[in-house]
This record gives sequence, C-alpha cells and structure tokens, in this order.
Amino acid sequence: MRKNKHIWLIMAGALMILSLEKANAQQFNAGFFGGITACQVDGDLYSGFHKLGMTAGAFVNREIDYSIFWQLEIRYVSRGAYENFGPSVPTIDHAIYRIIEFPLSAHYLYEDKLQFELGLSPEVLISYLHFDENGRTDPSLDPENRRLGLSMFAGLYYWFLPSTGVAFRYTYSVLPFRKPEEWNFARYRGFFHNVLSLSLVYRIKHP
Repeated sequence: MRKNKHIWLIMAGALMILSLEKANAQQFNAGFFGGITACQVDGDLYSGFHKLGMTAGAFVNREIDYSIFWQLEIRYVSRGAYENFGPSVPTIDHAIYRIIEFPLSAHYLYEDKLQFELGLSPEVLISYLHFDENGRTDPSLDPENRRLGLSMFAGLYYWFLPSTGVAFRYTYSVLPFRKPEEWNFARYRGFFHNVLSLSLVYRIKHP
C-alpha cells in the first residue's frame, strides 16, 4: 500500500506539470524522461558507482529567450551504495534510497542540438532499504536518514531528433543526508549522495 501511495504521488505530480503546460500552451513546453542511474555514497567506507538504479519523471520549461530557459521537474530516482566483497569474503552491503526530487534548473541550448543545465533539487526520501548477504536487515537497526534533502546538479542533453534526445546528469548532495548525531569526528562531514544518470527524453514543443 505504501509503495502504491508513492506511485500515485509521482503520477499526480506529472499530471500537474502537464496541466500547467496545457493551460499555457503558447508559453510552456513539457515532456517525459526515463533512464538509469549509477550511484555511490560519499562518506562510507566504499568507493565506486556500483549501485545501479532507475529514474523517471516529467518536466515543464519556459523560454527566457530562444536559447535560455528555466525548467521544473518531478523526478523519481533510486540512489544508494552497493559493495560485494567477493568469494574470499562473502559479504554484501547494499543500501537503497528511493527519492522524489523537484529539480529547478537553468538551461542553455546551443544550435538546437546541445543543451546545458545547472540547478538545485529539493528532495523527499520516501523509503530506505538495507540488505546484506542474508537479505533484508532488521529495520529497527536502520540509520536515521533525513527525510528532506537538497542536491545540486549539472547536465548535458543531446537532441538527435527535434522531440527526442538523451540526457546525462551529475547530482551531488548539498546537505548530508544523515543526521549529525552519527558524526563522532570533527573532520567527518557525513554522508552524501553521488549520482550519475543517463535518460531518454521526449519533449512536446510548441511554436
């Protein structure tokens, strides 16, 4: 039931964006995207973008002039970390963070093909799961992750058709997502999401 609630929330946000786009058809463009993520957590004991996940959502944007515009999105993304220590040490550490983001960004379009973006993303953690080699760990032992967060991101789009393109985005936490009570050392900054994403994008353009 809780998972279905999150799905309905994402769908409601996408419909809200499309409603805004239809109500302002001469001023706004809109679209959808979906793709994959590769993630790690900075601050833990591991390194490498070993955690694979998915992302999907919808966006609406408005031109400031022909090549510069702002964009608002609602985006589901799964983040986390994954470490498999191999046959000699049969231990697995796998963390999954399911998040809804609300990115707001500025974009620059170069010759209708390349599009650069830079922005900030308020976000809401909707669920956290942790697994080891024996499966799901005891939820009562889960760390206290912050429910609300903030990330910054930069990205690049390539439009190979007028309405279809691919987008690469790099996202990093502005604020640590673990509560400071867990930080026992003065030099320890906390835990930060470090995410790469690759998406297929479809946009509905208006004259």
